[in-house]
Order: sequence, then structure tokens, then C-alpha cells
Amino acid sequence: MYLSDTTGPEAPAGGPPPESAAFGLVGLDRTIIWQDDPEVLRLLHHAATPQTYGELAARFGAVRVAAAVREGWLQDPAVLCREYRLVSGEIEVTAHCNWGCASCPVATDPKPRRTMPMGLFKEVVDKLAGVGAAYVTFQFFNEPTLDRHFTDRLEVLAGYGMPLALYSNASALTPAKIADLKRTGVLKHLIVNIPSVDEAEFAELTASRSYRHTIGNTDAALRAGLPVQVVVNGVGERLERNLGGVRERFGPLGAEVYASLTCDRAGELGGEYAQNVYVDGRLTGCGWPVHHVNISVAGDLFLCCNDYYQREVFGHIGDGTIDELMSSKRAVALRRKVFGIDDAPADFLCRRCHNQQPDFPGRDFRPIATFG
Repeated sequence: MYLSDTTGPEAPAGGPPPESAAFGLVGLDRTIIWQDDPEVLRLLHHAATPQTYGELAARFGAVRVAAAVREGWLQDPAVLCREYRLVSGEIEVTAHCNWGCASCPVATDPKPRRTMPMGLFKEVVDKLAGVGAAYVTFQFFNEPTLDRHFTDRLEVLAGYGMPLALYSNASALTPAKIADLKRTGVLKHLIVNIPSVDEAEFAELTASRSYRHTIGNTDAALRAGLPVQVVVNGVGERLERNLGGVRERFGPLGAEVYASLTCDRAGELGGEYAQNVYVDGRLTGCGWPVHHVNISVAGDLFLCCNDYYQREVFGHIGDGTIDELMSSKRAVALRRKVFGIDDAPADFLCRRCHNQQPDFPGRDFRPIATFG
């Protein structure tokens, strides 16, 4: 099972295994290719760290190695780090938020108020559509319904037939905005952050006074027939308790309610949210730099949704097509570190991220040598 960023667990395509199958390989398109030769599995386990072609051929046979290379199951590391399969564009349409959630870096270091110009936004969407992105979001530690261009952006997406996964605290999701989402038909999912249905605890966790707005607007979105998911941020016993309360409140209304995979944003959060992750040695890959492109309010492309300060920038949307940017020397250099081809510096973002831990159950690109 894969964990995706908006729809929860997904089973890879490919159907049940035939009786002869020894194992299955899942590619970037999340389709299983069944194999009946267990020696190929042993070959891939052995090659989880880079090996020479000659050594592999001597050990497993030249025919097996050639077939694995031909199918792309074994790759030259330089080729691996040039490839990507874009699923979403994560667009920072605003840089500010009206909440200060305890589970977010905004609580301790909020960013200045900024809004992406419409001309830049149109260029971003045009280029994402040109490379076949499946959908976009308006998120990056911000509140997109505060955007003065919100309706105009929906119109642009509608013109391209581009779906929107809208992450929001719903505090400014007015009836007019709900109507615009219905009218334009671009909404893939509305994902609302509600950490508690207790008003006092809600205020404590969000540092806001918008409880009644958030609850009322979420109710209105459900009444309008929008596809609503309610996520509950938190950790430990409090998360378990609040998840039950939120599910009881919104489940009967038709909302899908689930716990958010709360993390410390690669070491940016302390207290009860701190995960204290540090990964030594060569890193072992991650799906985020391959499946998603994060684009800042200023048009910069950066590595990951956990890069709160946008330290790992590899280009600007005006510098070329998405393909040119995702395949650029700067992008490839970053992915070579993420995938352990080059040793990442000690302060590299990914060293502090749970997505690099082999036992993290939601990992994409889990190295084959870590499976039982």
C-alpha cells in the first residue's frame, strides 16, 4: 500500500499475482509487474547499493542483469536522479496564515504577508499542465482562502481542466467561495484542518478565535455537496481522543475523517511534536522530489513540503519548462543527495526527516534491501 498526500492509502495497480509469481515490482506509475524468477529479487536486493555491471553479471548471470537494466529496474545512478513522474504542483499562492497551530512552524516563526501575482500563477499552471501534472494544491504552511485572487485562480484552473486539492482551515471559506468551488468544478478534495471539536482546546491548538467560523463553514461545504476530508493534527493520546470527537461530529455529515501524519517538519518543531530524527550515512531516496514540485510565492522551485524556509531551491519558474527545471543540474544534484548517490552534508534537510527512515510505513522509494 502507498500513502499519498491527499487520498490516503492506495493499492498499486496490476491485479492479483499469478500462481507462478515470486514477487512483484512497482514502478513510478504505481503498476505492479509480476516476476517468476526469485533470482531477480536476489539481484535487486544485492544491488540496493551501487554495484558494477560486471560484478552483478558474474554473480547473477548476464541475461538477468541485462533484462533488469532494459526494464529500468537497475539504473545507472546518474540516470535515476534525472527521472521524475510529476503528480502534483504544490503552489504557495499566499505566504501567510491566520492561525498559529502548535503542530506548525508558523506558531513560532510566522512569515510576512505575501501573495503570488496572477501573471506568475498563470505561468505556473500553464507549465504544470504542459507536463501533465494530475492536480495542484495552494498550500505551503499558509491559508489559501485568505487569497484576494482566490476566485480568479479557480477560473484559471477551470480553463486548463486542472483539479485542485484545497488544504484549508476553512475560517475564511465564505459562502461565495463555496459557490465558486461548486461552479468551476475544479475541486478534487477540500481538506480541512480541525484538531479538536472542543472550542477551548481548538483555540489552544490553533492560537485562533475562528472556531465557529471553521465549524460553520465546514458544515456549509458539506451541505453544498463538496468532497470534504477533515484531518486531525496531533500526537499521542490527545490525538486519539480528538480523532474520535471529530469523527463523531463530521462523519455523519458525509466527511471523511482521519488523523494527519503529524511530523516535526524535519526538526523545525520541538516539544511533544519533536521526532528527533537524524539519519547518518548515505540517504536512501524519497518520493517527494520525484512526484511533486513545490513552487514558492515568488516562483522559486524548492525541494520539499517540509522545507519551511525554502533552503533547497533549484530554479525559478521563469527559467524554463517544468521538464527543463526538474532535469536541471541543480535539481539532479539535490536528488543525488536524497538518493544517496552523493553524500549529503550534515545539515541537509532530509537527514532530519522521517521520510528517510527505512521503517517509516508511509515511505515511497523504500530501498529493497530493507524489506523482509
